[in-house]
Amino acid sequence: MAVRSGLLLTALIVCLAGAAPARAAVACPAMRWTTLGTAGGPVPTADRAEPSNFLVAGDQQILVDTGDGTVNQLAGLGMDMRRIRTVFISHLHLDHSGGLAAVIGLRWMNQFPGQLTIYGPPGIREVVDGITASMAPPARIGFGLGTPPPGAGASVRAVELRDGQIVPLGDGLTATAAANSHFDHDGKPDPSNISFSYRFALGDRSITYTGDTGPSDAVTRLASGTDMLVSEVIDLDRLLKEIKQRRVDAPPEMFAAMQRHLSTHHLLPVDVGVLAAEAKVGRVLLTHFAVPGPLSESEPALRAGIGKNFSGPVDLARDLSSFDLGCP
Repeated sequence: MAVRSGLLLTALIVCLAGAAPARAAVACPAMRWTTLGTAGGPVPTADRAEPSNFLVAGDQQILVDTGDGTVNQLAGLGMDMRRIRTVFISHLHLDHSGGLAAVIGLRWMNQFPGQLTIYGPPGIREVVDGITASMAPPARIGFGLGTPPPGAGASVRAVELRDGQIVPLGDGLTATAAANSHFDHDGKPDPSNISFSYRFALGDRSITYTGDTGPSDAVTRLASGTDMLVSEVIDLDRLLKEIKQRRVDAPPEMFAAMQRHLSTHHLLPVDVGVLAAEAKVGRVLLTHFAVPGPLSESEPALRAGIGKNFSGPVDLARDLSSFDLGCP
């Protein structure tokens, strides 16, 4: 009897030991950010896809911006598109939304179950409606399965957000939208055109994504205390030099306007450092690189500019790089 009792006690200990990692996994669900595409601006590059990101938070898989090449980059990760039910678009420039048609269309052609919800600024509903309308001809043709497929609009929903809105996404995950300064004119917000930054929070952990923005108090408040700031960055001096060489046809006033836009509606390295320091973020992840040529040539200047004000860790993302947030 004593032997049997000892065996039962041993089995119980083994079961409890095996259950501990499972309980820990439930108590601390995964939170992983993958930079699918890290190019900056509407200029195709040989080594970087257009801006897009993939967030895994617990059981949820979310796209954050969908630049051209998004579905190919997901395939490179081995991701199954049927599990993606949520997309966030920061603003309606095509380098951040040009791959959305493929995301919607390929899910529809494969007749994946469930509805895809796309969150974004005012105008996102018009964009989605236009994409689904463009799929009427292939819907009439059909997919060779004997019966015409349902319209693409039945499987997708667009939600236009407002500044400061908090979106509950389930399982404790929330997304908060903040209007930034990417579309400001002479320092004044443009109420008819909005660019959002987002903060994704799961329990005590959070990731803040700037999309495109210039220096912005609203983004600083949004990012306050965040574990990871995912930020665009621009190497302005090298970029302007490259533009001058490439666009010899550009009149001086066009070049002056371009310089003003790039320096005020995007973030210089020193701007990223100030934002990160004032918000007291845990770490900085750079993406959306508006830099000419190889990233390695701009890296010293990017790090030096950020380091003037922020002493925390800084990572330069590559396409298909992943970054995990550990547990407190």
